[in-house]
Amino acid sequence: MAEEFWENIKNEKRSVVILGTGDAGEKLYRLLKKYNVRTSAFASSDEFLRNRSFLGYKVLSLKRVKEIFGDDTVLLMGFGSHKAEIISRVVDLSREFDLYMPDLMTDREGNPTTLSLLKRDEEKYRWAYSLLEDERSREVFRKSLEYRVSGRIEPLLDINSSPEEAWDLLGGGEGETLLDGGAYDGDTISIFMSKYSSWKEIYGIEPSIRAYRKLEEKYGGRENIHLYNGALSNEVGETGFAMGHGRGNHIGEGRIVPLYTVDSILDGKEATILKYDIEGAEREGIIGARKTIEQYKPRIILSAYHRFDDFHSLLSLIWSIRSDYKVYMRKSMSLPLWDVEYILV
Repeated sequence: MAEEFWENIKNEKRSVVILGTGDAGEKLYRLLKKYNVRTSAFASSDEFLRNRSFLGYKVLSLKRVKEIFGDDTVLLMGFGSHKAEIISRVVDLSREFDLYMPDLMTDREGNPTTLSLLKRDEEKYRWAYSLLEDERSREVFRKSLEYRVSGRIEPLLDINSSPEEAWDLLGGGEGETLLDGGAYDGDTISIFMSKYSSWKEIYGIEPSIRAYRKLEEKYGGRENIHLYNGALSNEVGETGFAMGHGRGNHIGEGRIVPLYTVDSILDGKEATILKYDIEGAEREGIIGARKTIEQYKPRIILSAYHRFDDFHSLLSLIWSIRSDYKVYMRKSMSLPLWDVEYILV
């Protein structure tokens, strides 16, 4: 883990170009500015060009970037995707440019990932790593951290699994009940229903009104499927929910939505599977499921990529409730480090 993007970029003498003009591109620009790194230009693929400007820069095509800056260019990816064709294009670009896709996750003080920050919590990371059940999980853990420090895409390219692999690790059989936190448009519910034909009940919680409408179109009014246009937390109440661009949704401001806890929704009933993909509120969601976890030990699919310390802090929280889970880690296809999940059985 010798290469450190956020340390090395401070001394970069070449032209720094950001590819991407959305939320991630802007966040990357502001982090670079914090490190006194000058952005030379913003770029976009041809289909999104349209003579636009962004943050006071004229947006360039990649062809124009090469004409202006030549080979003396560092190209930084300021976007992300699940799509195989886009990931393939990024890999192609890595052969044309000195390319990085910096990790934009920051700690509470706004600092991005460096080796010194990881070493600050080294014992916590080692503890979490020691819980992993198989070599694939350990590889995902190691290469995820390697990416976060280096900013290179290569560590992420060979640790992808199909979403179905997590469900295979969950196991189970008849009479399953799913509580789906961050149900989106019902993609997880669809997988659950296809895997467990004789399921018992489904609870879907989704704060985005746009996604919830799709969820309701698919599953609203169906027997034993309960849908909630709200968010999971550690207490019942209400909160703001803001829709961002792409993956920029977040809790705390915007349209007011109800807050639920897992325990309040189930009201003493059993859920055999809990899924959390709730935009950084996973910690609160777990706290709100304390009684359910204590009493029933549901299997859990838990997103671990929204907060700086998710790799160790989420497991530590669950271990404070009960410590008899087997732990796996898997990552679905994406760039950058999205869709990394703990699977607890």
